[in-house]
Amino acid sequence: MNGKIRKIGKVCRIFSKIFTVLMIIATAALIIAGTVLVAIPSDAIRADVTGSAHVEFYGKWIDKATDEGIDELNEQIRDGKVKIDGDVITVNEVVREDDSVVLTADVGGLGFSLRKIGLALFAYALIPGALIAVFIMLEKLMKELATGDSPFTDAVVKRMKHFAISLIPFAVLKSFAAPLGTGLLLTGNYTIHLGVDLTVVFATLLIILFIMIFKHGAAIQRESDETL
Repeated sequence: MNGKIRKIGKVCRIFSKIFTVLMIIATAALIIAGTVLVAIPSDAIRADVTGSAHVEFYGKWIDKATDEGIDELNEQIRDGKVKIDGDVITVNEVVREDDSVVLTADVGGLGFSLRKIGLALFAYALIPGALIAVFIMLEKLMKELATGDSPFTDAVVKRMKHFAISLIPFAVLKSFAAPLGTGLLLTGNYTIHLGVDLTVVFATLLIILFIMIFKHGAAIQRESDETL
């Protein structure tokens, strides 16, 4: 059994090293690209999008909508304006066409700043950056399993604790870094949304359960060694 565990530990250790290198490359690439874009003067390059939008809606609720309801909706939102990072989208009208409802709008000067794209890349870099610590701790855990005589040792329990702790900053950074980067790209806003990744929370709780099991196993192993 210990031989199989050591083999699995060796294989997982190799994969952990590979993923660590990949995360380092990804983090460095995002930081370098973000630095280059932020360093460019804000007035050097700016992409402005102007034109019109034509959006068609299909579905069962469209079929059930009455003409009077569509006309009332058109009256309420026609000439309405939507602001995205100070840029304005003006709704022209909403009309029924055959089996669909069509919304037309004018897009006036919707702009994209390279600086904001660069800041978004910095935000995204936090995610692979946090994963570097996770994979390093996982590699050390796999090393203990691959080289130790038994998985039920205090060293393995210690490495499992470190691995579980490394998931906490990853969960925190992932919860706001991704929304922050997306917000910068789509709207240019610096809004931070704090949330909880239930997958990471579940994984952490599962690891804590394994820590308790392995800790108990290590205690039994010590008693057995002392008896012998």
